[in-house]
Amino acid sequence: MYTIQALNAMKGKQLQDICTENHIKKSGKKSELIERILFHQEKRQKEEEEHKRIMDHGAQTRSDTFENIIRAFQMWCEKEGFFPYYGYITTKRVHIDQIRSAFADYAQEEASLDGFFYMLFNVHDDWEFYDTTQQDREFDCDSMYNSNWLVQGMTEIYNTL
Repeated sequence: MYTIQALNAMKGKQLQDICTENHIKKSGKKSELIERILFHQEKRQKEEEEHKRIMDHGAQTRSDTFENIIRAFQMWCEKEGFFPYYGYITTKRVHIDQIRSAFADYAQEEASLDGFFYMLFNVHDDWEFYDTTQQDREFDCDSMYNSNWLVQGMTEIYNTL
């Protein structure tokens, strides 16, 4: 994090380098570059604080039903080799505490398996399941590896817990 004083003491080239490193526009007057850098830093700090809040919220222990649903989901993912990732063709896996947080927010008072599936496929339809094995399987409605397959497999695991 750069202070306004530190940025003011820098040369234009140094400010442009900071802009380049942070993928922000690097043209303009020195004052504009400083303003962009400060804005970018503030934005990143807010994102980091929100991420920490989500992770802390997700890490909280909840009801036995909630914990069993999450355990069944993790067991299914490990067994089948499919895990949720952010968006289409990405390499960033959704952390289990983010899934827990989203489910806790959705379930509010009472966790249920149907509620988990609804949250997973409708509320967070921006999460995509990708095969992490070497089998090159695709999770898709036109494939045998689809939401019905996940629901059936996870329900079987959940019923044994």
